[in-house]
Amino acid sequence: MKKSIITLAIIASTSLGLVGTSNACSRLIADTPSHGITVARSYDWGGSELQSIAEVQPVGTSRTTKAVPEYKNPASWTVKYQTMSFTEVETFHNTTGEAINTEGLSASLLYQNPSKAFINDVKDDGSAAVHMSDIVPFLVEQFATVEEVVEFFEAGNFQTAWTTGIGGHQHGFHFSVQDKSGDIALFQLNAGGKMVMHRGDVNSDLRVMANAPLQQDHRTYMKDFDMNDSTTLPSSISSADRNVRGMYATANTKFVDANAEWVDVRGKMKAMFDFGNKVPQDLVDPTNDESYTTWETYVYNLNSGDVTYYNEGNASQVSLSMSDVAEFTQPMCADIYTQAKTNGEVVFTPCS
Repeated sequence: MKKSIITLAIIASTSLGLVGTSNACSRLIADTPSHGITVARSYDWGGSELQSIAEVQPVGTSRTTKAVPEYKNPASWTVKYQTMSFTEVETFHNTTGEAINTEGLSASLLYQNPSKAFINDVKDDGSAAVHMSDIVPFLVEQFATVEEVVEFFEAGNFQTAWTTGIGGHQHGFHFSVQDKSGDIALFQLNAGGKMVMHRGDVNSDLRVMANAPLQQDHRTYMKDFDMNDSTTLPSSISSADRNVRGMYATANTKFVDANAEWVDVRGKMKAMFDFGNKVPQDLVDPTNDESYTTWETYVYNLNSGDVTYYNEGNASQVSLSMSDVAEFTQPMCADIYTQAKTNGEVVFTPCS
C-alpha cells in the first residue's frame, strides 16, 4: 500500500477537523438471485447496550415530526404505505435508524461526524423541516421508490432539521434510501451547509454505508486497496476500514443459487456482514481512541419484507415480516429487544 492503514485513516479525520469522533453503524446491500435485494445493517454504540422496538404505522395515519423550534415549518405527512420502523429507545432518544415499507423501499440513518462541522452554515429554507430522528420514517412512509424520494428532494420539498439536533445536541448524520430494484441514493451534509446526494445501485460503492469520512473521502481511501487481494485489507474497527472490508466482502461473496431458501440467504448475508462490519465489545478505534460495539443487527429482504433482528449483546434473535403487520389499522409496537431475549416471539400491541 502507498501509506499505512492508520496514517490514512488519521489523515481522513484530521483533515476535516475531527477529534474524538463517534463512528458507529454499518449498512450493506446485496442482490440475491432467489430473493432479490437484501439489506444488513447494525446499530453500534460505545456505551451501554442498545434497546430497540419495532413500530408499525398503518396507511392513513397522520404524522407530525418531533419539535423543531428553530424552523418555521415543521413537517406533517400522512402515511401512504404500511411501514415497519426500528427505533432505539434507551440511548438514541427515540431515533428511528431503519424502516421498510410494503412497496420494497427502505431507509437507513447512520452517524456521520464530519457533517457536524457544517451545521452552522445551514439555514432554514422554509420547506418542511424534519427532525433528524424522524427522517427515516418520513421518507419510507410516503414513497415507494428511490426515484420518488430523489424527485421530492430535488423539488426542495423538505429539509432536515440539523440545527435542532437530537436529544438537545447537534450531531452529524447521513441517510440512504434503497428499493427492491437495487436503486440507492445517499444524502450527506457537506461544506457550506450543502446537502449532497450520491446516486448509485447495488453494484456501485453505495452498496456499503459506514460513517466518517464523507463519501468522496471514502472513495479516495479505497484507492489504496485491491478488492481481489485480501492480504491488503485493513483490520481496525475505524469506519474507513470497515467500509473497505464491507466493499471487499460484498465484491467477493457470491449469491448464485436461484433456488436458495430465505433462511440460507439470510445466513450468508449475516456472515458477509459480520466478516467486515460487526464490531466486538471493547475493541478500540486507533483513529480516535474510542470503542463502539455492534449491539443490534437487522437482516431483511425488500421483496418479501422478511426481517430478522439479532441482539449481538446476548446472542438472541427474532424474525418478523411485513406480511404479519399488513392488516394493522392503528400504530402498533413490539419490544423486540426484550422479546428476543426472553421468549423469541414477536408480539405487537398498541403503541403507548
